[in-house]
Amino acid sequence: MEDDVPDPTSRHAPPAAGPARASAPRRRFGVVKVRDRRHVDLLLLAAATKGPANGHELIDLVRERSDGLFVLPLGVVIHELHRLAKNRLMQVTGNRRGRCYSLTALGERVLATRRREWEAFSHGSHRVLAAADGLDRCRDTGRGTA
Repeated sequence: MEDDVPDPTSRHAPPAAGPARASAPRRRFGVVKVRDRRHVDLLLLAAATKGPANGHELIDLVRERSDGLFVLPLGVVIHELHRLAKNRLMQVTGNRRGRCYSLTALGERVLATRRREWEAFSHGSHRVLAAADGLDRCRDTGRGTA
């Protein structure tokens, strides 16, 4: 979400003054703007498990739970929330603050399925990348012997 207030988790945020800067953990990765629909859906469904929340609150939950790594653009989130509600994965309730979204029973089942799919994908990707790491190390040691 882009706004006028600097995000303290952003790598573009001004450095903190004083001793707090020295004790802050160093970030390994930069901010990732998530735009792929299936990834946004998964993150929104997972964030909605906390209970009814509006779009801004869901964006904040995703950012907090990812330690500031994932930033969801507001326009994408609004579009996806409408689509998730239309597909009966989220229920919309209105109040004076605006619309709030919560998971439906179908949304909970879909989240569980997508979580299993993501864990399988993540496990397979890790194994492929680890094997590539081993090949890279073999190539590196082979260069020194020539």
